[in-house]
Amino acid sequence: MEFECMSLEDLGIEGVQQLLYVERYAWLSLSPDMAAVISLDGMFEDCNTHWENQVGYPREVLQGGYLVEYIHFDDRERALAEMQKLVTSDIGSANLSFRFLSHDGDFHRLGLNVVYSPFHEAYFCTGRDLDRVQAADSTRLAYRDALTGLGNRLRLEEDLPRALAQAKNQGTVAAVVFIDLDGFKNVNDTLGHRGGDSLLVRVGERMAHCLGDIGRIYRQGGDEFVALLPLCEGRDKAEQVARLLVECLQPAFLVNDLEVRVGASLGVALYPHDAQDTNGLLEKADLAMYRVKKAGKNAFAFHGDTAQTCA
Repeated sequence: MEFECMSLEDLGIEGVQQLLYVERYAWLSLSPDMAAVISLDGMFEDCNTHWENQVGYPREVLQGGYLVEYIHFDDRERALAEMQKLVTSDIGSANLSFRFLSHDGDFHRLGLNVVYSPFHEAYFCTGRDLDRVQAADSTRLAYRDALTGLGNRLRLEEDLPRALAQAKNQGTVAAVVFIDLDGFKNVNDTLGHRGGDSLLVRVGERMAHCLGDIGRIYRQGGDEFVALLPLCEGRDKAEQVARLLVECLQPAFLVNDLEVRVGASLGVALYPHDAQDTNGLLEKADLAMYRVKKAGKNAFAFHGDTAQTCA
């Protein structure tokens, strides 16, 4: 039996639109979780029955409405900024959470995995109501990055306060290492989002292996990661770990049968020396990382220090 392949040009504009509609419908119907398609300007185009059941609004009410109308005011700026990054940068997917106004008048915390499809000019979102899922399921899915399997931003938001409390009780140091990949955009431009996603998985695996039992790696989103060292012996130990992380990424990665190289810029902040709360600690580590970027990349720096290269 022979099959004849047709190009998109053969289908014509109406044919392509019909194909995209069928693809979207199939995706919504087959998703086992909450699923919604949201336009580039943030309007609900469609959603599945799981979404309807969880939030209490019928599909007809959601369609034509805007996502921002349902997001808690305090969560809007961060959530919308993360979604916009998918369009303006080379990020393939994003994990975000926010409080969503349900039909019962209460806000329920949703955890979403979002991808942007340029062909559909829309966001494809899958998610779960974090307030209703079982605890074990929540830990396994809601707190795990869908791409790499690492802990995600939600997991870090819960683990970091515990780590600081533990360090305080034991009179020791905790360290946060903010990690931003160098050269990731070139990989995406060359190999596409699938190649970039494959690289992110390998980067996460290598850094997790490098840390071992010393700490834990989290994916913040895009090509940003965070390492948490909950019971660090001090600055010298944190410096040793930061150097190991920079060096472990220097060997080439094999992606799509091609050798790919990336580096990393790292910023380190120590509790309680640099900050005594979670937000302050992350901010100081982030600022230190940006100093490394400006100084030439592929190195690490402590908050308040100059960048240190790794030979």
